[in-house]
Amino acid sequence: MLQEQNLTQRSVEFSQKPRIFAEFITTEQEIRSAQKMRYEVFCEEYKVELPVNMVWNGHPIDVDELDDHCLHLVVRTQHDGEIIGYTRVLTCDLAKRFGRYYSSHEFDISNVIDRPGRFLEIGRTCIHPEHRNGATIAVLWAFLAKFMQENDYQYLFGCASVSLEDGGETLAALNPVIREKYMADDEFRVSPKVPFKLRKGLQQGKANFPPLLKAYTRMGARICGEACWDPDFNVADLFVLLDINNVANRYARHFLKDREAA
Repeated sequence: MLQEQNLTQRSVEFSQKPRIFAEFITTEQEIRSAQKMRYEVFCEEYKVELPVNMVWNGHPIDVDELDDHCLHLVVRTQHDGEIIGYTRVLTCDLAKRFGRYYSSHEFDISNVIDRPGRFLEIGRTCIHPEHRNGATIAVLWAFLAKFMQENDYQYLFGCASVSLEDGGETLAALNPVIREKYMADDEFRVSPKVPFKLRKGLQQGKANFPPLLKAYTRMGARICGEACWDPDFNVADLFVLLDINNVANRYARHFLKDREAA
């Protein structure tokens, strides 16, 4: 498995004896275990049927061609090392070797990546269902912010998904709020390759942000255009961009330095 050359700090601990902590993993067994959780969340929990590309220890795992080119970041418990959170990290240097960013298969992202600065893409982010209490994603964000600072990355981006199981009602409710409060400036806009078209007549209820999208926007990230339809997972994907220099003030003191796990 590929290792990034500037991983000067293997893990970030948030107190003398943190209950949970984040670190990059590098061994095949650790990565397979994370891919097993990915499959359980994305396929079993959300009832998505995808081809099983690989089986590990008798369990299906979520694997694709990008995995060998990425860094794998996990949150795990201190007492037994169980993996409870995960995201896949593709740096601009690794993306250059691979030939593209993952997001580019859904969006034309040239307006973003053609800008000066160093980029970090995250994807396949998932949290174990028993640990979706805010602390796990907070530890994940804190590690990423520290890694970005130490390695001079200015931008972080990725896709945040909105389920379409309700026929698009959640997305319809979110769109006006996104346009009013969270839409990026024109110079940062991306274009979906398969735009998702909301059907007419949808009632716009309360805007309930999915957890990952909520975490992005609270940090100060911006949505860079219209949604792309992902038929495999039956979701609408939004391209989200965070400039580390624009992290919301109320979060900067927590996420731009070491933070004790909640």
